[in-house]
Amino acid sequence: MKRTVIVVLTVVVLAIGTWVGWPREGGPAADPTAEVNPNAVAPGGQDDFGNPEGTSAGSAEDAAATEEVDQQPGAGDPAVEVTGEPEFDEAAPAEPVEAKWNDGVRQAARDAAVATVSAFAATAQGEDAWWDGLKPLLTPQAQPVYQDVDPRLVPVTEVTGDPELTDETSTLLAEVAVPTDVGAYTVLLTRADGAAPWLAEQIRPPEGS
Repeated sequence: MKRTVIVVLTVVVLAIGTWVGWPREGGPAADPTAEVNPNAVAPGGQDDFGNPEGTSAGSAEDAAATEEVDQQPGAGDPAVEVTGEPEFDEAAPAEPVEAKWNDGVRQAARDAAVATVSAFAATAQGEDAWWDGLKPLLTPQAQPVYQDVDPRLVPVTEVTGDPELTDETSTLLAEVAVPTDVGAYTVLLTRADGAAPWLAEQIRPPEGS
């Protein structure tokens, strides 16, 4: 009887052992004799720094090639260096020139006043030529005012004497009296700074005319 029980237990143990070691459906049979490499890393795992999970070597190379073609800096790259320099007008003064009075400035004011009155009096040459001669001697503010003047109504015909500087209170403004055949015209002159030319702001006829 005891021998029969031992035989039955032995058969049961062998059956259980065979069932545990039998390969499962849908998976490869495990080789119990195969050695396990503790340093082995599954493909595409998070420890695969050379080829991160979800990124193939081919796609990384394509991305690098696209960046090189587009000439766009990547994250962490230095900004694109600008080699061109802005252009500046070197002829323009960096700041206004201080205006002062001296003999040369006074003479320039007298000359500008005489030229203005002479151009204003040159009415015999026609309306267009008259305006072409007068316009460059006027300030931009005075030009639209005198453009509407009918030269046929201008009474003066010539300058008859030497001009006289009558007001030099400001270094940027001057008044000059210019004798003419109908009386003395007063020309109000202005300039932007010490290096700018005198221009006529007003041409005042003689008082009572």
